Amino acid sequence: MTDILLPPSGTGPGVLVAHPWWGLNRTIRDYGAALAERGFVVALPDLFEGDLTTSIETAETQIRKHWESATPRLDAALDALGEHRAVTGNGLCAVGFSFGGFHLLEAIERGDNRIARLVVYYATHPLPDQHVPIQAHLAADDPYESQADMDALTANLGTMAHSYAGTTHWFAEADRPEYNRGAATLAFERTVEFLKAP
Repeated sequence: MTDILLPPSGTGPGVLVAHPWWGLNRTIRDYGAALAERGFVVALPDLFEGDLTTSIETAETQIRKHWESATPRLDAALDALGEHRAVTGNGLCAVGFSFGGFHLLEAIERGDNRIARLVVYYATHPLPDQHVPIQAHLAADDPYESQADMDALTANLGTMAHSYAGTTHWFAEADRPEYNRGAATLAFERTVEFLKAP
């Protein structure tokens, strides 16, 4: 299932937001609502069929359960967003958090031409040189992403990376103890600017 949020104007560029391994929780819904307030038509796909958790142990089980099915669900959500009458402009944008970001990077690797711009939060995936602009928001101290993986992503010619001092994985998620308000706010403003770029 995919929820679509409309901006105050009723129309705007399309942005898909892919959730982390906690599921489509209130934090990600609020993030999507904030993007909609800034003028975007936002798609929020539920890649886990309603499964939610705040426990790392349960989250690890969830991603094993839903790993294979996440790809076709993302595909369907991109189709639904692209066909929505409120979406303007050419091409869609996407934002992914951790698990969601990894799957969107995989879509870029597969050559998915529906995604014109991609933003990832603390997610990496080796990519061959390609021309989709990517903005990466990376934690300075991330136990889930190796420096080699971060270097491989940022070496791609289309990637613009920002690293945030004093942060760790999940720094942009307000319900997590790792949340860093200053870094999250800056990352959000950079995301909006990047998504609105011509």
